[in-house]
Amino acid sequence: MISDPPSYHEDAELFGAALSFTQSESGFTARLIEKDYYCSLLLEDLLAAATPQWAFKGGTSLSKVHSDFYRMSEDLDFAYSVAAEAPRSRRSAIVAPMKEHLAKLPKRLACFTALDALRGYNNSTQYIGRLSYRSSVTGQDEPVKVEFSIREPILEPVESLPARTLLSDPFRRAAAVPPFPVPVLSRRETYAEKLRAALTRREPAIRDFFDIDYGVRSGGLDTADPRLIELVAKKLAVADNDPIDVSQRKHDALGRQTRGQLRPVLRESDFSAFDLTRAFAIVADISSALR
Repeated sequence: MISDPPSYHEDAELFGAALSFTQSESGFTARLIEKDYYCSLLLEDLLAAATPQWAFKGGTSLSKVHSDFYRMSEDLDFAYSVAAEAPRSRRSAIVAPMKEHLAKLPKRLACFTALDALRGYNNSTQYIGRLSYRSSVTGQDEPVKVEFSIREPILEPVESLPARTLLSDPFRRAAAVPPFPVPVLSRRETYAEKLRAALTRREPAIRDFFDIDYGVRSGGLDTADPRLIELVAKKLAVADNDPIDVSQRKHDALGRQTRGQLRPVLRESDFSAFDLTRAFAIVADISSALR
């Protein structure tokens, strides 16, 4: 678990030295390393209050839990296993303790300011809130979005795995924040959700395609796995998904996002290794396999 209270950000000189050292060692910018650190503080605090049914998910979980750091994310996503037909009242009751916990979080972690309280969307299947911290790198308030999904069943057993933090202590040459266990969706189910998003997201996001391409290249994602295809199909069968779209127009829209939205959160080597056409073909092949 993270020490209580967290200390690195409270010592400006030590924190600055750790950020500079980690930047030189990792190739990520100090701003992204700092954000990952604050995401770890949030993650540990939120899951300390969560019932066992809540699980960490999404792109941040791929980077912090299932893979070595490759893309720095700026939000935290969680899922609660619930029947797709669960009534709105049930979903609201499930998230109520987290709403209260998040509202009081700045009293426990004074480095955070509450920007937006958790608010329900899409018939209470999705709750989104925002907090911020004052960045020692930019001198600005930097936001972190938190999202709680209460939409559908979790299909594979939730795992307990260590979440890592990129920041390194320059004097001990060790992790500044020790890994701490988190309940997390299986890697396969996390990729199944990524594939659903890549296939159907109304406003396509280049990050989905990068994560899928990186997963295939690194060996973390086996697109020939029949169970993966089964999971994607089940997730697509949940109500309110948009239609599958693997059109050239979508490909072109993603291309326009590459430099502005993807490059700032990657190391130069990882950005250079990404091929949108290859990534799009992977997603299109999944679409064909689902027919």
